[in-house]
Amino acid sequence: MINYAGEEIKINGCLGCLFAEHKFSLPCGIAYENDKFILSQDFELPIQGFLVVSPKKHIETFGELTSSERIEIFEIVSKTIEILKRNNICERFDVIFEEKINKHFHIWIMPRNKWMEEFGGNIICNIGKIFKYAKTNMRTKENFNKIDEITKLLKSELKK
Repeated sequence: MINYAGEEIKINGCLGCLFAEHKFSLPCGIAYENDKFILSQDFELPIQGFLVVSPKKHIETFGELTSSERIEIFEIVSKTIEILKRNNICERFDVIFEEKINKHFHIWIMPRNKWMEEFGGNIICNIGKIFKYAKTNMRTKENFNKIDEITKLLKSELKK
């Protein structure tokens, strides 16, 4: 796998589990972590404010979370979006559950940025085009610095 900074990460096993076990890291680090969940910039996509929340335990579906875990993961998502909005990172977000067979369940916090509108009004229908654009055009030092700033902001704010 190639991370958003263009560095190769060799994956042998479940990506989500390996990240939760700190078997590899991202250039910007982890925005938030507790005993059950981890929040970070998306691995591959250098979109400012595009974050992933995933459980540390390996599960494939939202339904495998306990009731208290579901409440906790939504609290993390909600607080993260609140911080991003308050700091003018983005005004609107999509929250997307990713459940794939034999893959680690995670939730994307996807900002709805102005530049995404050029792909059409329905961001979800055009998500592949948006991701391709980000991988091709957003791997810049300036963008990486902003992603790092956002991660540090979240790390500071979510500690409170």
